[in-house]
Amino acid sequence: MDAEATSFSPGYFDYVHVDGVLHHLELDKAFAELARILKPSGQVICREALKHNLLFRLYRKLTPHLRTAWEVDHILGKEEIGRAKEHFQEVRVLRFFHLLSLAAVPLRSTPLFGPLLRVLEGADGVCLRMPLVKWQAWIAVFLLAKPKRLSAERTSL
Repeated sequence: MDAEATSFSPGYFDYVHVDGVLHHLELDKAFAELARILKPSGQVICREALKHNLLFRLYRKLTPHLRTAWEVDHILGKEEIGRAKEHFQEVRVLRFFHLLSLAAVPLRSTPLFGPLLRVLEGADGVCLRMPLVKWQAWIAVFLLAKPKRLSAERTSL
């Protein structure tokens, strides 16, 4: 069904898992619908690619055949995730993934891949805790909780 206007009743879900979908949707409509279908004590866990890293942006531009133009233009960033605050009282990035570890990808068919990946993931664990570095990650996992009820229709659970 349409993710921006589902047929679920208000407050239907305790938990919703969104995995790499938001950048395909009209974000404000998607956030509003997630808030509508979530129970007041419910939580949404989202995993999305981030747009801030210049190398990732260049890769997306050089490989347009791998994605739609909409997708390229709507990859999420700090500002887009922050827009969820219009619909949720709690919006929190839980973890960032993949920055240095992506350097191991060209070696994925070699015996060096596993050991190198482990080392680079360890380095990511340190780097991606740094405020100025973390938003350069490829992937973020974030939580949306405590949905705001913006209209009388949405409060009738």
